[in-house]
Amino acid sequence: MSTADAYITNEREVGLPPLHLARKAVWDYYQVEFLPNGYPGRRTNGVLFAHPIYGPYVITDYLAQYRRTKNPTFLEAACRVADAAVDQMEVLHDGLVFMYDEEKAKVSSKKGTWYSGLTQSRYINVFTNLLAEPGTDRFREPLSAILASLTIPVENGGVARYTDNGGLIIEEYPSVFPNCTLNGWTRATCVIKDLAVSSGDENVWDIFAKSVRGIESVISLYDVPELANSRYKLEGDATLRLTVDGADIDVLDCRVLIPGSGTFAANAEGDPAGEVLKNGPVKLTDGRAHTLKVLLSRYSWPAPNRVLLTVDAPQDAKLAVAIGDGEYNPLASSPRVRSYRPTREFAVPAGESIVEVEVPWTEAEMVAHPTNFGKKIAGRQFNQYHFIHVDTLGEILTRTDSDILRYYRDRWDQYPSRWPELPAYQDEGLMLERFNVQKHQ
Repeated sequence: MSTADAYITNEREVGLPPLHLARKAVWDYYQVEFLPNGYPGRRTNGVLFAHPIYGPYVITDYLAQYRRTKNPTFLEAACRVADAAVDQMEVLHDGLVFMYDEEKAKVSSKKGTWYSGLTQSRYINVFTNLLAEPGTDRFREPLSAILASLTIPVENGGVARYTDNGGLIIEEYPSVFPNCTLNGWTRATCVIKDLAVSSGDENVWDIFAKSVRGIESVISLYDVPELANSRYKLEGDATLRLTVDGADIDVLDCRVLIPGSGTFAANAEGDPAGEVLKNGPVKLTDGRAHTLKVLLSRYSWPAPNRVLLTVDAPQDAKLAVAIGDGEYNPLASSPRVRSYRPTREFAVPAGESIVEVEVPWTEAEMVAHPTNFGKKIAGRQFNQYHFIHVDTLGEILTRTDSDILRYYRDRWDQYPSRWPELPAYQDEGLMLERFNVQKHQ
């Protein structure tokens, strides 16, 4: 094989050594391409954009090659990519963040400008590893600032939510709406644990302890014993069916009240509570059924969420509300709505008024959807995230003596053995065991 054949993309053009050839399929999948400064990105509509998460992937690749070959070229390459990443980060309060910006870098479907708690934690991981090598002390200060970004409160544009007992929840991205994606949170906690071990820094240990306390506070909300599964996150879509009797009614506004967290508008594009009214008021025609999809969060459990509808009626009318009866969908991230369960009927007076719809959790168990079998490899669909939950809890337990985390780690570890017996998983296309990379190579 010639030297030219060893290059995966344009590494040579920007003065970088080859990425590892064994991972060519991965690099091809990500469509990785280097910017002139050595930072990896991806082309969208012919334009090359820096991708925030690609930096840790490439740094890890070069660092692994350096440790295997002892060739300093690979360490220099890892440091060059890390320097380029720091150059593209922005200061936010006391933190340093690599922003996802839909205008500057079209690499995500999420709108606006934001940063990811999971991406930040990956930089903590690679910078921690870099600092174990010679000539890398310049990354110590950026590492501290990146760690600080995980503690910026959501109300200040950060990814940190704090529980009543002082626990820390690390969100995937800044949002005042409680999302609480578990795998990103537990992965970040593992990374913080590794940094605490390597640095011995009491401040890092304190952040780790707060995150453990946060997980302990809500871990039970992710448990789905009837499906022998765990939930991916605590938020999810709910579908309401609205049927009016007596007059046409205009829905002028929609808000979601989450006890303990706040009330969130649901009428703006990209709003965390949904986009049900993004095109303006919705007219409910007399005698017809209409559906509205809103975002709810299990974070308030056992207190129910409430949907507040501001309506305008020309005369007295009635409004019947039913909630979609969700069924677990092993191939999707939201439940299948097979039928509707009547919730309540409201008397709507003439003029403008507010209809408050309480959504009991007994009627919305699948809103926070369990982990699915959405990854496809070798022609089979497999569940990646449930096993990540088990593994990351296990890793966290190496440095904390938490009975509740051990309980759920052990409980969830046994769940997959029940999958072959449960009706929800009776599909030949589903891989019901842990995915084994070597077995499917």
